[in-house]
Amino acid sequence: MAKLVGWKVWYDDGSVFSSLDGDWKDAPAEGVQILVEYYEDGTKILHLERDYYILDEGKAFGTNNIHPWLRKQKVVKYGRWTSNSKFAELIKKAKEDTL
Repeated sequence: MAKLVGWKVWYDDGSVFSSLDGDWKDAPAEGVQILVEYYEDGTKILHLERDYYILDEGKAFGTNNIHPWLRKQKVVKYGRWTSNSKFAELIKKAKEDTL
């Protein structure tokens, strides 16, 4: 696929923010309705009806599953189910522990 040359975000209040207006991190985070990607070969891709919109490794996309991207960032830590006995054992150790 051709190189991404720009993107534009359309919001529920009618406002628009594009790569010409600033960096991805500067775009408002709430109320995204549509994300449009613009590629050097003229390709235009619309992402809509998604819970999350991401710019990652030169690609913009919409997704309803943000977990793979968050794992890649290594900033969110994930809980996991364990047995009651194992959990109780860990709680006991944590309460008794010191830094």
